[in-house]
Amino acid sequence: MAKTSGNPYGIVDIEDFGGQIGVMFLGKTYQEFGPSLVADSIVVLRGRVNVRDDGKALHAVSMFQPAIGDAMGSGPLTLSLPERQATTSTVTELAAVLGRHQGETEVRLKLLKDDVARTFELPFPVNLTPDLFGELKSLLGPRCLV
Repeated sequence: MAKTSGNPYGIVDIEDFGGQIGVMFLGKTYQEFGPSLVADSIVVLRGRVNVRDDGKALHAVSMFQPAIGDAMGSGPLTLSLPERQATTSTVTELAAVLGRHQGETEVRLKLLKDDVARTFELPFPVNLTPDLFGELKSLLGPRCLV
């Protein structure tokens, strides 16, 4: 609650692999979009940038959650990884990540060495979600999704 007006407001951090920014939802904007502010969700924001001595902030004007279900594809999930990165610990952690996202979509791992690519089917079908993609990019790198 704002001290002067008594209106509710929200300040949230929006982040990706490139950085983060604070986003302020004030007044009517908070009333409209506050219930949709959910941790680890993908959103598209429109707002005004406010630059101050202590950094930048974004004053939200509108927000929506994009329809990404179809964009995630309906075929197998293919992961690309340089062979030198396919260590025992990386492959073990990959199995753990895939195990946390069990589903119906088959997973393939393409190991790259020079100009040769070897593709393996992994025995861990997954549910394609933004959370899965985030974990995979964090573990294998931002260009692991083919």
